[in-house]
Amino acid sequence: MARFEQVAQSLSKASPELARQMQDSLLDAASGDSAAWRQLLNMEETFFLDPNSPWRDEELYLPVAEQILCSPYSDTTERDHAAWLLERLTLNRPGTPAADFNFTTPKGRPTSLYTEIDARHPELTLLFFSNPGCPNCKEITEALERDLYIQKQLYEGTLLVVCIYPDEDLQGWLDYLPNYPEEWLCGCDPDQVLNSETRYWLRAIPSLYLLDEEKRVILKDAPLERIVSVLLTR
Repeated sequence: MARFEQVAQSLSKASPELARQMQDSLLDAASGDSAAWRQLLNMEETFFLDPNSPWRDEELYLPVAEQILCSPYSDTTERDHAAWLLERLTLNRPGTPAADFNFTTPKGRPTSLYTEIDARHPELTLLFFSNPGCPNCKEITEALERDLYIQKQLYEGTLLVVCIYPDEDLQGWLDYLPNYPEEWLCGCDPDQVLNSETRYWLRAIPSLYLLDEEKRVILKDAPLERIVSVLLTR
């Protein structure tokens, strides 16, 4: 585990092209030994796909899923799962436009992600999928509220926070709304489009996406620390 943490650190600092080359080399080196192969796959999933991992990065797991599809060590179940994963891992990849979706504001106004961004013209948009009563969501909210530079970006309009409740308890969400900062744009998904997994793969809540001024994804389902690091350097 400790040794792979060093690998994860190197991968997280590498360019996307170099990171893929490094992943391919790791996987190729383990491919001649079934035990080593499976051990590597377990580490890759734990570090880069587990929603609770501080190293999670779907881009770093993509080469793993692709290798599973063609490896002689993979059985039918593993290949089917890898194919299922690839469909979702390729949604909203960094550098691509974020998928638009409709949502409803607390006052019942129907709108969409693109409509709100186009109306406000922020340099960055933080898309925050959150649930009432979620402890990690509360921690993220408080951390964003404490950061004076982020508050300055919100005040100046260069940052837009869109906080979306994707589940079904709309009354619970309405009751919880006073806990969100008034500067945020909050909304819900009454038609449960987001949970269909066809636009965003919400593996766990909270989930954070950072978009640029052209609505392209900068960071996808990233840990708060990585989001804040980018916010503080833009």
